[in-house]
Amino acid sequence: MATTRPAEQPVLDGRRVRLRPWRTQDAPAVLAACQDPEIQRWTQVPVPYGPADAEEFVTGIAPRTWAEGGALFAVVRPGDDALVGSTGLFPPVDGVGELGYWTVPGQRGQGLTAEALRLLADWSLDVVGLHRVELLVDPANTASRRVAERAGFVAEGTVRQRFLHRGRPSDVVLHARLAGDAPDG
Repeated sequence: MATTRPAEQPVLDGRRVRLRPWRTQDAPAVLAACQDPEIQRWTQVPVPYGPADAEEFVTGIAPRTWAEGGALFAVVRPGDDALVGSTGLFPPVDGVGELGYWTVPGQRGQGLTAEALRLLADWSLDVVGLHRVELLVDPANTASRRVAERAGFVAEGTVRQRFLHRGRPSDVVLHARLAGDAPDG
């Protein structure tokens, strides 16, 4: 199945969140968010995370990801554009895309990340035309596993030493949604 994408990265609107392209002026908010020990623990952000890392994320990595077939989105509140987190589709291969996300500490526990992940998965499957989207979640990251389930992903099992995290092989729980799956929520 061929994938189709709009020429420019879209804005995706949900009930309580908006997914929009990253902007240069988002760098200070990204810098502040990525100081969080939990984001550093569970994601691949550089540690320590400095101003140059935030600048590169919004002005280099995000546009490059779009150019390579993926999409990184700022997750914001529609009313005030306050940063909730980040979600993204890494460049797909053979109709399969890996998704990822992180959430600003003060925005956790409200269901916003699950809504954002559901929006991204729907767009990836329905508009981009992927047949499968996946999440690789550390088995100990129970909060992230709950987000995946709330967004309609099915835990398919533990894949041993599938992920290289900070130079060490680690297990992941593979979650997936297929085109045609009815998302929960």
